[in-house]
Amino acid sequence: MKKNILNLKNIFFASTLIGTLFLGSCSKGFEEMNKNPMNPTGTDIGPLFNGVISSLTWIGNEQFYLNNEVFYPETELGALTSEAWGNMSIGVDAVWNNYYLALANIHDIDKRLDEMCETSGDNEIDDKVRAQLIVVEAFKTFKVTDMFGDIPYSEAGYIWYNTVENRKPKYDTQESIYKSLLTELVWARDILSNGLATTSSGNAYYSLGAYDVMYHNDYYKWSKIANSLILRHGLRMYEKDTEFAKPLLVEAFNKPVVDDYYYSGNGAFAMWPQYLGSQFGDQGWSFREHRNLRMGETVFAQMSKPTNSADNEIFDPRVYIFFDTNNKTADYPNGAWRAYPQLRDANTPTEGGTPYSSARDKNYAFKGPACLYSPFNFYLIRDHVFVPQILISPAEISFVKAELAAKGIVPGGLNGGPFSAEGFLNKGIELSLNMWLQLPIYGTDATYKYVYPELQTILDGGDLYSISTAYASKITNEMIHSNENFKGDMNAYLEIIYQQRWLDYFRQANEAWNLARRTMGAEATTPTTINHQKLVTYRLPYPQSEVTYNYDNYNEQVKKMKHGDTRETKVWWMQD
Repeated sequence: MKKNILNLKNIFFASTLIGTLFLGSCSKGFEEMNKNPMNPTGTDIGPLFNGVISSLTWIGNEQFYLNNEVFYPETELGALTSEAWGNMSIGVDAVWNNYYLALANIHDIDKRLDEMCETSGDNEIDDKVRAQLIVVEAFKTFKVTDMFGDIPYSEAGYIWYNTVENRKPKYDTQESIYKSLLTELVWARDILSNGLATTSSGNAYYSLGAYDVMYHNDYYKWSKIANSLILRHGLRMYEKDTEFAKPLLVEAFNKPVVDDYYYSGNGAFAMWPQYLGSQFGDQGWSFREHRNLRMGETVFAQMSKPTNSADNEIFDPRVYIFFDTNNKTADYPNGAWRAYPQLRDANTPTEGGTPYSSARDKNYAFKGPACLYSPFNFYLIRDHVFVPQILISPAEISFVKAELAAKGIVPGGLNGGPFSAEGFLNKGIELSLNMWLQLPIYGTDATYKYVYPELQTILDGGDLYSISTAYASKITNEMIHSNENFKGDMNAYLEIIYQQRWLDYFRQANEAWNLARRTMGAEATTPTTINHQKLVTYRLPYPQSEVTYNYDNYNEQVKKMKHGDTRETKVWWMQD
């Protein structure tokens, strides 16, 4: 029934690795595989859908060359002691090829769904699966267009059905992509949440069954993801087209979103290796081989009170989850909290050690005598089974709602009850704390469960809900209520909302980058624009494959860009 929704794309370009694409294809034998569409087995579409789901995970080169070397240091979520190779193009290729491989498989699934409808005579039988597909496609497409700006989209992804001559697609504007995806997500959300088991013709909806490894055919959870994406990206484009975005945001604000805790029914939109039956080894590899990221001055300053000692007075327990102490010394037998300068100079001490090496598997406390500054927590790097890759968190959506209330886009005001900006802010901090503090409890190895005595004391203090509530209050007291003018100041609210959203993005460096780019022109800014580091990457340059295989369209696109195909050209939704 929804051919008109997903028919925006019709060819694929040669810059995607064609041989790789065909390895993911199962397009032959569709008719034989699905003779009875009223009683489908899922063996035709299910594996392809699972493959698309799997493509949501981070690629090692994406983590290594983009997150570690660009997004973490520029957003000040981490400090970079030195670049490993500084070859951004490898990370760009990884993101680009992953996306267009998945897009081709999405359209293969889409075509099979069309054939199913034609065979069955029921144009609604595929609605639920198609809506799930829209959610996944939207997430992946938003991610890529947010990185590059305008991209091939309306004519991309149909390599299976077109001749070689037609594999050179035009570029679509980011504005048109955003509006198309948000419109599709509204339809998907409503279909997934309608509670109906049968179509208007009385036929059972086609179901992915066990092949839905994300939510196991819980359509209500899928609808909450769709609505959460509407809120995230509707807000991202709000300043550029308020007329289009506002009604979407107002409607989505009052509908269900991801809101429950992480280990209670897999409530967040995240890749959970234990549920997928896999491990995320690329994550460990990217940090182990890079090993140059450290806790920076900016992030630690937002989580502790500066004192004269190395162990600053920490009031945010997420520090214990995000970072390690440095090497052991006689004065600090458990190591010390030492933040690396956000910007290096000639006087900055040499940093080194082995914070992510296999040696720490045998001796967790060993970081090497040269590890002078606190590295990222080895627990987060090492655990490939129980630590999820987060795509959208309940905390993030609560912070989105806080911003909407603070700006008056929705009712609620700055402070007062749970539906005010203050209420959503406090709830967002609680949800973030709850998620991060669960990780050392449910981790793979007892070695990593209680990294610090301070953390053990916190976690032994009661149930996570009460702990999260108490520490959220402590954080707001330190960061908010110490400001006498806070209560009536929208910009003061926005600054703390952005700050807390930024902290929750600790393992989503690309989303921290999106937040920094969106708010950099606003009076209320993220920490990334008011401290040492300055954003220099406004977008990622297109891969060389585009120049090689899609030159005419690439060349036309570059002519439209203010600073050409460079980091300095802003994407559409950034403030001028």
